[in-house]
Amino acid sequence: MATFPGGTFLPVGETGHLLGQLHINHTAVVTQVMRVPGGLASGSYNLQINLSANDWEGNHYDYPQTVAVEVIGVGKGKPQLVIERARTEPTILGPGDAFSLTLCLANRGDRTATRVVVGAASAELAVPAGGSNVVAAQAVGINQMVTTTLPLVLGEVTQAGRLGLEISLAYGDYDGGSYTDRQSIGLEVSTALADRPQLLIASYHTEPAPLAPGDTFTLALEITNVGGGEAERLTLTLGGEGGSNLAPFAPLASSNVRFITQLAAGDTAEVVQQLAVDGSADPGAYTLPVALAYDDARGTRRSDTQLISLLVHRRPHFQIGFYRPVGMATVDVPFELPVEVINIGRTLVNVSTLEVSSAQLEISEGSLYLGPLDGGTSASLEAMAVAHEGGTAEVTVNVHYLDDFEQPQTVTQTLTVEVETPPEEKPEADQIEERQEEGFWGGLIRFLRGMIGLGS
Repeated sequence: MATFPGGTFLPVGETGHLLGQLHINHTAVVTQVMRVPGGLASGSYNLQINLSANDWEGNHYDYPQTVAVEVIGVGKGKPQLVIERARTEPTILGPGDAFSLTLCLANRGDRTATRVVVGAASAELAVPAGGSNVVAAQAVGINQMVTTTLPLVLGEVTQAGRLGLEISLAYGDYDGGSYTDRQSIGLEVSTALADRPQLLIASYHTEPAPLAPGDTFTLALEITNVGGGEAERLTLTLGGEGGSNLAPFAPLASSNVRFITQLAAGDTAEVVQQLAVDGSADPGAYTLPVALAYDDARGTRRSDTQLISLLVHRRPHFQIGFYRPVGMATVDVPFELPVEVINIGRTLVNVSTLEVSSAQLEISEGSLYLGPLDGGTSASLEAMAVAHEGGTAEVTVNVHYLDDFEQPQTVTQTLTVEVETPPEEKPEADQIEERQEEGFWGGLIRFLRGMIGLGS
């Protein structure tokens, strides 16, 4: 039998319900109409129900119970959710850490909260680890509590300590009402590098250097872990994430991504990549982003992008030589060095000075200011030279110019000149002896010719 003795709520009609026989594990439904007294305030009230039964031996049992009934006052009452407790796992967070945030929500209002949705409202401090930035929770009765968990990732914050994270709450009631609220909880944040990795591009260089359009070259980067934890599964991507900013450079023989299994704290690894410069690239300084992604000891995936710069110069193309043959020069006799420089490239070169020098020759008028030299044009210099020794003399021709970064540069070409030594004049004593020898033998020959009738 089920009876409703009344109390806060008034039963209407028959208050006792005889069910008869109720077998093991069977269920029966009892319906009782109750009346709410006028002027009762909104809230949750207990409704008394008395259950009684006999067994087959005639033993009697009573089961007094209560159920909660929510009462809505006219024009009054609403749910009110409060974050009573919050915790994170792990407890202390570092920039970029993935963590779970568990919230205990209590309803301190006087109506049940329905359609409960919870989310992190500070996108710059924490973002979802997966899926949406909100989660749905079950309905929260009056003075009841539910627990919900948000999977989040802490942003790359620079400030340590206890930071406030705003939580957005949205919920309704059974009458279709809707409510929104924002509450703040605290996160313990540490930016120390004692237990997490921090990667830096310590240095880099290219071979050859400098670079010019059309060159193939080797880029070597030194990656150092300056943090206190080990970096695992490191990937290095030239050109940034996806390599979208790699131009005007192109990878050769492999992709633009390099992988390092692990890099312990304090260690350095060298990453080498073969690249080519686009032949149509303009000269200039090109910023090349390098994306680094790695796992820390907690399994949190961290990412960072650092920048390096590569300089591309336009290499001038000069043809340097004598514009007419020099011929054989003679020691101590001045001769001309007709030097010519031709810009066989397609672009203008800002030439400053054409200069001729030699370690074996004494050169005068060996320098001349030329000025900008268009592609396909030439300039010349006629220097005077004197050799003091015979043999092959080397002539060094230097073309000084300003490169695309307004820095002075020099192109050098070595030419050769042959110098002969004139025959040596014999001393006067030798000439007298020769004349004497010539006089004796000459007289003898004339005597013999006369003897045989050939005349003297």
